Amino acid sequence: MGTNYVFVSRITTASHDPSTKAVPHRPTETDLSDIAPPALLYTPDLQGAVLFSEPGWVLIAGTRNFLSAAVNEGIDAARAQFGRYARSVKNRWPHLPEIASSYPPVYRAWSNPADVTPGTATFRLVELFDAFARGACTAAEFADDWWETQRAAQSQGERVIGGLADLLDEVFMLLEDYTPDPELRETGDLTDGELRERVLDLAKGAGWQSERK
Repeated sequence: MGTNYVFVSRITTASHDPSTKAVPHRPTETDLSDIAPPALLYTPDLQGAVLFSEPGWVLIAGTRNFLSAAVNEGIDAARAQFGRYARSVKNRWPHLPEIASSYPPVYRAWSNPADVTPGTATFRLVELFDAFARGACTAAEFADDWWETQRAAQSQGERVIGGLADLLDEVFMLLEDYTPDPELRETGDLTDGELRERVLDLAKGAGWQSERK
């Protein structure tokens, strides 16, 4: 539930029983579906691990790259999904909601720019949108900072919904059609001025009111 395949050349499984030896596997050659809990699966380089302590759920840990591949919707989104899953199967595993409550999302899902927690990457996206709409930064600066900040928001698992999600998606699509270097632009790509006009249209459509006059 909520996880993806991560390519690794080898994986090691170990039981909680100290008398049992760890067993290396090649995932492409070995069916791991018959592994029963309690068990620990981990990569030889210790970049990622999966703790399978009991039926119904697993705990995933690892480096940022490993987790980004395994849970590409973000850690917070995965935690929120686990909470919904736990509630849906509480008749079968009554203790799961309590476990899920031990791993709550760090951030709630924001739908309004005014509600975004200061210091988060999403807050920075809101600031960038506001700054560009006011003409406080160039189109190239806006684009470069936006892509970097968006990657940070995804990596940190920050979640947006509703109107704010729609707005950020619209900006994403605009920037997909924009190239900062005029010499590299293709037919149909947005110019600096066109990008600003489109962002201003989005701001007006969303009823955007800047608090940074």
